[in-house]
Amino acid sequence: MQIILFVYGLSFFILGVLVLFVQTKESTIFFARKIWLLGVFALLHAFVEWVFLYMYLYPNYESLLSPIKFILLLLSYLFLFEFSRFIVRESFKDNTSKLHFLHTLYAAPVIYIISLSSLLGLIIIQPSLDGAIAAIRYTYGFFGSLFLGIGLYYYGESLKKSEYVERLKIYFKVPGVAFICYALLAGIAVSPTQYFPGNTINTTWFLETFGIPVQFFRALCALVITICSIKALQIFSDETHLKMVRSLKQIKRFSSDVSHELKTPLTAMKGEIEVALKEPRSQEEYQTILRSTLEEVDTLQSIVKNLLMLTYLEKESLKTKFTPQNLDDVLLKAIEDLIIIGSQKNIIFEIGTLESLVVNGDEILLKTVFSNLIENAIKYSPNHTTVSLSLTSSNRMACFHIEDEGNGIDEEKLSLIFERFYRADDSRSKQIKGFGLGLSIVQQIVDVHDGIIHVKNRKPKGLEIEVMLPLVS
Repeated sequence: MQIILFVYGLSFFILGVLVLFVQTKESTIFFARKIWLLGVFALLHAFVEWVFLYMYLYPNYESLLSPIKFILLLLSYLFLFEFSRFIVRESFKDNTSKLHFLHTLYAAPVIYIISLSSLLGLIIIQPSLDGAIAAIRYTYGFFGSLFLGIGLYYYGESLKKSEYVERLKIYFKVPGVAFICYALLAGIAVSPTQYFPGNTINTTWFLETFGIPVQFFRALCALVITICSIKALQIFSDETHLKMVRSLKQIKRFSSDVSHELKTPLTAMKGEIEVALKEPRSQEEYQTILRSTLEEVDTLQSIVKNLLMLTYLEKESLKTKFTPQNLDDVLLKAIEDLIIIGSQKNIIFEIGTLESLVVNGDEILLKTVFSNLIENAIKYSPNHTTVSLSLTSSNRMACFHIEDEGNGIDEEKLSLIFERFYRADDSRSKQIKGFGLGLSIVQQIVDVHDGIIHVKNRKPKGLEIEVMLPLVS
């Protein structure tokens, strides 16, 4: 028994130390940023088991150590419960999930009122220190472990697909099952109580029935959870390292691209001004040079404006300012602004289904998405053609659809069009002004709104773009 309790505590102690000392906050995965709660639980719970071990070896100190065990147990399970609350809400935040009701149930005001009421009710039934410890195990130990297990099992499915997520899924599912087992072993098989199920299913019944103390199986669960957590932490560490390397490469490439894009209009302006100063010129010639210089200044302003927009989109606090937006109204405003530009090429806007939909977001940013996509469609469409638009809903998502009748993009280049400063060097972009930033801005705005964007070529010709944004529930 001594060895079991020591290993049980040691497993959680190792888990706690690893979780708290491995840097995971730079990870893009929500789980990694909240795992410190699991680390605190593990450390506190390790001391709970070691206090219990000391009480087992030295029964004379039981009266002194029992209150300490009670406090440590309560604190540890509260941290576990809070971690499970975050994971459950994150796992089932999708409105289409069959278990979405757990997202609502596990809102802090709701679940803590329910849990505290349950805890106080059980303590009233058996008003003693042992009764209070059993009540904590039933209320926060059982439900915290059970729903954390369920949340972890499904958590991987709620993440956007990436190399890291595919590697992490198994390390969410296995400890998910382990936590469910732990819930049954630590939250059901408790010390005997005066009420059900503790008066029937308890640690004494477990030992008499199976011949093995329940702590042995708890220790196995703890070992599985610890091993999987170590593997997950390794993946988080790899992700952070590769993210830093990728960021350095992007900064280097971005600096190079910016230098090149700013250099072109500056060189043109310098050349025109130098030519103008070489000899006296007529008023008309000076006006021509100034108009050309003004065009280059407009180009510089556009580049700087777009770069500032990209920087603004990288702010983490941006989402906190989101409010419900009528997406159909935002789309109509964008169309209204661009209809004159389309008429200059005799382009007809064919508006299909236009549903009244509400999403959570920033009106200016959402309008920028529509404006950039519509303006691109006008730019790359021949004269006397049609640009088709629609706004519909599907699976709790708003779906904006736009099609043009241009030349499309080579299939191998479709995946590159959202990169900064990228412009396809085919017939679609020849002799058309642009800096290759518009679609990059669209991609980032869609990402910050938790949306998805798809691009594909139409048959026989043209481009088709679909933007999907989550609807307000």
